[in-house]
Amino acid sequence: MIIMLSSDLCRLVLRQQPRDLLSRLQAWSANGDEVVISAITYAELVAGVLLTEKQAAHMDLVTAFCERLEDVLPWNREAVDRYTAIQQRAMQAGHAINLNDAMVAAHALSVKATLLVVNDKPFRGIEGIQVETWSVA
Repeated sequence: MIIMLSSDLCRLVLRQQPRDLLSRLQAWSANGDEVVISAITYAELVAGVLLTEKQAAHMDLVTAFCERLEDVLPWNREAVDRYTAIQQRAMQAGHAINLNDAMVAAHALSVKATLLVVNDKPFRGIEGIQVETWSVA
């Protein structure tokens, strides 16, 4: 199974390092599941570093976090095709969807990953997406 972490979940890990979540991620990895992020999520994390005063220290955190993952998956053609379909459906329904959320959802769909999120609201209504919500206690 492929578990793709959303941007909001990655920010939770980087800021709070919740033990129960870290244990769950380690358990998935130990069981042979792939814990990954999209190149889109990686770009969001790096862009977030640019907004901090201690950029080098924050970039070190992002780098260390990514090194513990199985992979940062590159954006691919199938993800682009899925993204186009997601945006087309959203426009036809008269709904706005955040560009990065739609891209990450499309990427998860393209690799048949379960998307692990803190907030599932942006992903509701996206056809075929498998989302697991991590509740923050």
